Amino acid sequence: MTIRAAILLALLATSAQAEPLLTAEEFDALTLGRTMTWAEFGQVYGVEQYLPDHQVRWTELGTDCKLGHWYQEGTAICFLYEDDYLGDPTPACWEISLSGSGMEAHYLSDPPGTESAVVEETTESMPCFGPEVGV
Repeated sequence: MTIRAAILLALLATSAQAEPLLTAEEFDALTLGRTMTWAEFGQVYGVEQYLPDHQVRWTELGTDCKLGHWYQEGTAICFLYEDDYLGDPTPACWEISLSGSGMEAHYLSDPPGTESAVVEETTESMPCFGPEVGV
């Protein structure tokens, strides 16, 4: 059994009880080297590729890919992208837990009761339109 599989099984067993928030180590074990879709209300709105050293490549569908990184801040996993450094340096922070189909992410700026984003692994290629075209 791989470390990733063991962590996933342990987290699934725990999540049935209280849906604990993922730590940076758990999130990294579940995402590193993978491509994940982010969806709300059943509609995928973005795709993110998770690279070594907490680096990411993100695209909202129909837009250019952008590079960034993620880190843990308190109970949240926060993302900051290259264009954010010049414009709005406020990171996008999410509290992420496991769900039946993958992960659920609640955006910290959303009011309580807001629908969570669903994060699932995909085997589809990264739909980058440029300038950082992905695979």
